[in-house]
Amino acid sequence: MPGAADLRIDTAVSRDDDEVVASTVAGDIPAVEGEFDRAFAAPPVIYVFGSIESYTEGFVRIFGYPRATTTFVAENSVSFFEPSLRLIAVNWEAVRSRQPVTSIRHELTHLLTLDACTPRCDLVPAWLNEGQARLAEALVPGAEWRLLRMRYEAASMAATGTVLPLNSLVSQFAWNALTDWAGYFKYQQSARAVELLREDIGGTVPIARLYERLRRGQNLAQAYSALTDKSFDDFVVGLPGRMRAAVPAGQGLVVVAPTSYLVYGFPPASTITITVSGPRGSESSPMVISPFGSNFDGIAPTRIRGNYTISAQTETGVFTVKLRKEDAGDPSDMR
Repeated sequence: MPGAADLRIDTAVSRDDDEVVASTVAGDIPAVEGEFDRAFAAPPVIYVFGSIESYTEGFVRIFGYPRATTTFVAENSVSFFEPSLRLIAVNWEAVRSRQPVTSIRHELTHLLTLDACTPRCDLVPAWLNEGQARLAEALVPGAEWRLLRMRYEAASMAATGTVLPLNSLVSQFAWNALTDWAGYFKYQQSARAVELLREDIGGTVPIARLYERLRRGQNLAQAYSALTDKSFDDFVVGLPGRMRAAVPAGQGLVVVAPTSYLVYGFPPASTITITVSGPRGSESSPMVISPFGSNFDGIAPTRIRGNYTISAQTETGVFTVKLRKEDAGDPSDMR
């Protein structure tokens, strides 16, 4: 049956949330299958845990992880795919408020990648595997803001000269070694690179066409060249310029979700002043720019409903955007 999965949902998850999980997965499976132009060999097995505690214990009881590994994985993820077992785990407590839920599609992409690349999964660089899974999140209907954020953050990396060399993101070991800020931005850069790769290959199923050649033993550079009549070296060299060209040049401030904003293109580790002005007045605070030139933030959930103006002040000027908060917030928040 299209969209079918073997869902194993914690009894602590509410009946309403059960339905959200089921409908999410029912939409995710055909979307992922469409990307690869192939079906899952068997219904994906997805464990949905109702709390961080049960999520943690699931890695011990079901996945067979040692306690130390379990603690690290549970504290550093909201969902997880174990390739050797072909099992997916989801911490529903962590993702249920992030509507639409995108993390399950991320893990399903990893699962089907294993089928799509066999018997030459050794030819799939980590940045392609991980970048495609991150891009899949941004393509979930209703999650367009993720795509916008990814493009701006990748552009900021290019503008500030902080793009990570793709040849340093080939092995999963090297990928996993990047943590903290780099541990986040490696995903955004790789997702943008995959988006541009898909654009260059073209057609209705560019990823399927790429993996068909990888399965035959062509490496990524050979497959790209055969599919595009272009050099992969040129793709790599041109990547920063294409990333920059996707957004307005220079520094800026942009709304990327109803109550969230992004500053981009600023010198890494510099300090700017953010002012949030709303129905009950204004509040200013310093913001230290990330090592990759951009920062994402938003209106506090407790702030009351109304119109807000966000300003980013630097030594050279002020950038301003306006947005509206529709949620009621907390009347006791006097900011």
